[in-house]
Amino acid sequence: MKFILTQILILTATLSFSQKITGIWRGYFVNNTHFHLRSGQFVEDKYKYEVQINDLPDNSIQGVTYSYKDVNEFYGKAAIQGIFNKKGKSLKIKETKMLELKTNDQSTACLMTCYLEYKKSANGSKETLTGTFSGVSEFGGSPCSDGTVYLEKKTTTDFTKEDFLLKKISPKRKSARPLTIKPTATQNLIKPGAEDFMVTSALKKKIPTTNNKEEKDSSNGITLPTTPTVELNKDTSMPLPVPDVLLKRENVLTQTFIVDSEDVTVEFYDNGQIDGDTISVYHNNQRIVNSKRLTYMPIVMQAHIEKDTTNYEFIVVAENLGAVPPNTALVVISSGSKHYEINIASDEQRNAKIVLKYQKAPDKK
Repeated sequence: MKFILTQILILTATLSFSQKITGIWRGYFVNNTHFHLRSGQFVEDKYKYEVQINDLPDNSIQGVTYSYKDVNEFYGKAAIQGIFNKKGKSLKIKETKMLELKTNDQSTACLMTCYLEYKKSANGSKETLTGTFSGVSEFGGSPCSDGTVYLEKKTTTDFTKEDFLLKKISPKRKSARPLTIKPTATQNLIKPGAEDFMVTSALKKKIPTTNNKEEKDSSNGITLPTTPTVELNKDTSMPLPVPDVLLKRENVLTQTFIVDSEDVTVEFYDNGQIDGDTISVYHNNQRIVNSKRLTYMPIVMQAHIEKDTTNYEFIVVAENLGAVPPNTALVVISSGSKHYEINIASDEQRNAKIVLKYQKAPDKK
């Protein structure tokens, strides 16, 4: 009986340990979209990659990444956020902004979003994160790279350990919910992704956040945001009146995206530090997302482009400006073979409009 109990305790400890990914992960990524001028072909372009991860109690991820070839050719350090699915052993990390950048030319940074799978060897000697990534330009949000990632957990770094790795005892957290962060006098009042979005003093008034539903994770008592529901008007025979928020604010076209499927998945995330940004989304004057808070977890919206039309238009409205204006969001659009990511901004004077244009994918020969 004692032997069996010991085995159970060892197994429990092993499973628990295998799902803690805080630490240093080193390896490489291969960029598949590098164009070689002499050969006239796309070739693999390999970079060293290091990720320092802090696994938080609510399964969210924070930390930094280092991308480098040769310090004289390319070096970049970026802040990351993400989610670790312990049950599925999958990890999504997104580089939110560049902290340091050195290049031998005038090229801009490409922010990566990695989709990784956690594995541990049978004897426990090796832990790996492997998968794919896609990248968007830091300024403009246009696609700039994609490829594969391979990382192994290590005890040493080629750079400097972050504070969360140096602290042997982490401070207790009263709540795993993202906290509203008040900017100090030394902080930049413009969030990443909103550098070109002018904010005036008249925009500092905040509208209270409403309808933020929450649920309890019964496994650990942590309060987490629920998966947002989409509100739909079943009776579409009569045109709806234009809501005041679309009449009184300017609806600025952010970008038009080409999709090759009539069904499109649109996800909204906070694109920087979570500070209480809340959005609503309208389509055909109908509110289909109602006052949802932007967090690490996506607000998921399903869009269907009818056969008798080629465009689907939706408008993102800021319900408040968060602690640091304006209201900003990362929008991820997936449809068929198409995948886009873009940073948008909105405030009390302007809404962000996005248009999806359907073009049927060419038949494969």
